Amino acid sequence: MSYAREQFAAEFDVSRETLARLDRYAELLVDWQGRMNLVGPSTLPDLWQRHFRDSAQLASLAPPLGHKAVWLDIGAGGGFPGLVLAALGAGEIHLVESIGKKCRFLQAVVDELHLADAVVHHARVEAIPRFRADVITARACANLAQLFDWGLRFAASSTLWLLPKGAAVDEELAAARRAWLFEADLVPSRTDERGRIVVARGVRRR
Repeated sequence: MSYAREQFAAEFDVSRETLARLDRYAELLVDWQGRMNLVGPSTLPDLWQRHFRDSAQLASLAPPLGHKAVWLDIGAGGGFPGLVLAALGAGEIHLVESIGKKCRFLQAVVDELHLADAVVHHARVEAIPRFRADVITARACANLAQLFDWGLRFAASSTLWLLPKGAAVDEELAAARRAWLFEADLVPSRTDERGRIVVARGVRRR
């Protein structure tokens, strides 16, 4: 049996209002997918597992901060994980995407779902004004070393990096350590038995 919305709601203790928002997000994604490539077409039948659950699991890894957390989502694409995190109320979510048509989709979802804490940036991450991020994330965007390079100017020593990775995570970590110093834990993904979430802190150049 495939993972579905009811299981998602139970696992993440989601309200009916939030579930309705995600239902509308799913509808918009399927509609826009017909005009542009937002996600792999084969993943649409299992949207709640492959995309919604995969994104939502990151919220449980972010520490309580006592204030509204500021997230940076690099290469937001179809909105994963950033739009799901915004719908769940994870904090102030900055979605950075350089492709204009994808930004139009992201903004359409933000407007339709009334996600007041989501901000869409149509730019390369190197070009947007600097701000302090409590959490930096990216999904299927670039290797670890590149993500550290892009995100460093938004990071403080306390910034948490939550970066989902696949089976090649050990190789990416080894390559990143040649240029970067950081502490990292690997958390098993809830959606991919080969996947790991890199939970990194103290990222700085060697």
